[in-house]
Amino acid sequence: MQQIAPSAKHRLDLIPNFCELRPVLSLAFTMAMVAAVLTLTTGISGERALQRWFLITLYLQWIGLCAAAMLCWARRWLRYARPGVVFFVCWGLLAVMVMLISDGAYRISAAMQWDFATRDEARLAFVLRHTLIAAIVAVLLLRYFWLRHQWTMQVRAEGEARYQALNARIRPHFLFNALNSLAALIQVRPDEAEMMVEDLSDLFRASLQKGQQIAQLLEEIGLCHAYLRIEKLRLGDKLIVEWDIPEELLEWPVPKLILQPLIENAIHHGISRLAQPGTVRIAAREIFGRLVIEVSNPMPPQDEPVVHGNRVATDNIAQRLKLIYGGGARFELGRDLRLEGGVFRSRLVLPHITVPEPVPV
Repeated sequence: MQQIAPSAKHRLDLIPNFCELRPVLSLAFTMAMVAAVLTLTTGISGERALQRWFLITLYLQWIGLCAAAMLCWARRWLRYARPGVVFFVCWGLLAVMVMLISDGAYRISAAMQWDFATRDEARLAFVLRHTLIAAIVAVLLLRYFWLRHQWTMQVRAEGEARYQALNARIRPHFLFNALNSLAALIQVRPDEAEMMVEDLSDLFRASLQKGQQIAQLLEEIGLCHAYLRIEKLRLGDKLIVEWDIPEELLEWPVPKLILQPLIENAIHHGISRLAQPGTVRIAAREIFGRLVIEVSNPMPPQDEPVVHGNRVATDNIAQRLKLIYGGGARFELGRDLRLEGGVFRSRLVLPHITVPEPVPV
């Protein structure tokens, strides 16, 4: 597998973020299981086994929690360091921390007359033995974190390349529809066509922009307004747009250019084929911690010829959602024939994700 040197933005991914609760709980559970294994290897049973398991668990939990706190504290100081420096600093801190805790454990065990530390073993030997064990385990664990990080970087690079390829594929489709709208307008209303070109420049700037794949819902709505101004100039009073998006959802992070293709499909496959005015309705709600966005449009009459699109936009939306959210998002298309004339709906169900802040190099 090709090795990818991590950038400053991803160096902190070399080790888990022990400033969060889930990694700390996972570490505590792992320490309890290790204590159980060590207790079983002694061959003792009954009340003595339970007592020894409790003492070993207490000892390992102190090591685990102190290690988590130390790595959380060191995280802010290692954010600009090279990966090799991060590796060796974490290894050294873990070894020194275990040395101090094992020395304290030996002293407490001797004072309380516990059999946790064997009485025939000197304190220095006990401390050095546990420090050596911790140093070996830390090397193996940090090596695992390193390999896992390399694999994550590889998957991320492949996903980014695929995402850019999907964007490159959808641009000609969008450009074709936009230029058709401009050509229909420029001969009859040249002044308004100039405004349309400005809106097109905003849309293409967003489409060609590289960087993060996530933007706030408010930014996507702004791009949709620019696109709708273009279509409004072409269709006039035939196009009616209704927005129903609560203000508290405007900062929700969504994939870039995820909403405009749905509105475009609603207009080109719905409104433009109607003889009378039609309404495109865009609504959003938060349901069980997920953002649900619906774009609906009236269906054309049944006597209209059926026009099958090439599904470039919808296929790209589905693939981009899979790249960003995995299986956590849903994209649904369907007809609702319960209403008069029928309504076609596009629905996005998006979980909330945290947008990472860029780390300066």
